[in-house]
Amino acid sequence: PTGSMQPTLMGDDRTQIYDRILVDKFSFVMRDPERWEVVVFKYPLDLVKNYVKRLVGMPGEKLAVADGNLWAATDAAADASSVDGTWKILRKPIEVQRDLWK
Repeated sequence: PTGSMQPTLMGDDRTQIYDRILVDKFSFVMRDPERWEVVVFKYPLDLVKNYVKRLVGMPGEKLAVADGNLWAATDAAADASSVDGTWKILRKPIEVQRDLWK
């Protein structure tokens, strides 16, 4: 577990008890991943390590973090140098937000 995936995945170094996950490697062969899904991939510089991350950016988007919010814009709209009306705030679905608030 890493801080970026808490509280979705939890672990305790003191007790050596960690969440375990079952990974479906076939789904993304049949369909494209969707925003906010948890994805698993090999770390490019060390193929022994698996990374578990939540997908936030989609192809053709530029991302920015401002005032604690995640913003996205398509490449065409992201030519502006500041976060303005061409950008939109990305929000996790309410079901995901409720799980994080527990």
